[in-house]
Amino acid sequence: MAEATLEDKDLITCSICLDLLKDPVTTACGHSYCMGCIKDCWDQDDLKGVYSCPLCRQTFTPRPKNTLLAELVEN
Repeated sequence: MAEATLEDKDLITCSICLDLLKDPVTTACGHSYCMGCIKDCWDQDDLKGVYSCPLCRQTFTPRPKNTLLAELVEN
């Protein structure tokens, strides 16, 4: 099996916990996070009712799941 490149590792690393993605989700803007990490961020925004990406602050509807990315991380 081929070694993952640095760019590949960036795609499968959560920018919140800096670990490999666990139960990955992708925001509408294309940034990916662990479900637990982004859920913690979303829980803080529940009172406002507006959710945003921690990196770019674009607002979105919460909890989209990227199953293709989840399969890549498992491999």
